[in-house]
Amino acid sequence: MKPETIETIEQYLNDEMSPQERKDFESRLAADEELRNDFELYNSINTTMSASPNEDALRKTLEQMNKKYFAGSAGVRKISFKKWLAIAASLIVIIAIGFYFLSGKPSAEKLYAQYAQHDALNIQLRGNAADSIKDKAAAAFNNKDYSTALPLLESSLQQQPADAPIQFSLAICYLETTKYNEAEKIFLQMEAGQSAYADAAKWYLALTALKQNDLVKCRSRLNSIASSSAYYTKAKELMEKLPG
Repeated sequence: MKPETIETIEQYLNDEMSPQERKDFESRLAADEELRNDFELYNSINTTMSASPNEDALRKTLEQMNKKYFAGSAGVRKISFKKWLAIAASLIVIIAIGFYFLSGKPSAEKLYAQYAQHDALNIQLRGNAADSIKDKAAAAFNNKDYSTALPLLESSLQQQPADAPIQFSLAICYLETTKYNEAEKIFLQMEAGQSAYADAAKWYLALTALKQNDLVKCRSRLNSIASSSAYYTKAKELMEKLPG
């Protein structure tokens, strides 16, 4: 595909042509099979990249384009993804998107959304006044309404400072409302303690770094998770997916 062809197609798709230029280009598309094939190839890959920025979606499009335009040549499955990306980039000069795909990894934000799956807060009610606050806090927390749950959990923790589930849920609320210092302080305390949440706190310290896009600290904390930990498998999996 020639550079001038790419430029013309881009002008057409970006609505940068005059009415007469669009009419002339559409006439060329109808009469010129090579131009029509170039247009379909460009539009297919460009649409896939813009609408669904992930390796699987691009690979599927390239496989379809391979069958249609490169019959008889090496298939997508027979060469590396990066080589196919180089071919796509040579046809479609979209540098920013090309850089994203070269990494082949999701962003820190997407990874956090995937791995930050919080367990529900379950409480035991004893019929006293403090339970009313805990009940409301648990309902808000379990509905992912962290802004509402946060002051309720703070109030409950003042009344029962040793309540580990409330303490841990409060740290998660701090994390989800971007109060990172407060969240980290609680997680560090719980990591150093003897409660059942020590293991989870170590994992959440890695998530706290991930949410802030501090990948160096995230890797360090993931590496600190022992192989005996219930979070070890997820930690190794997340490590492999970290960008950069």
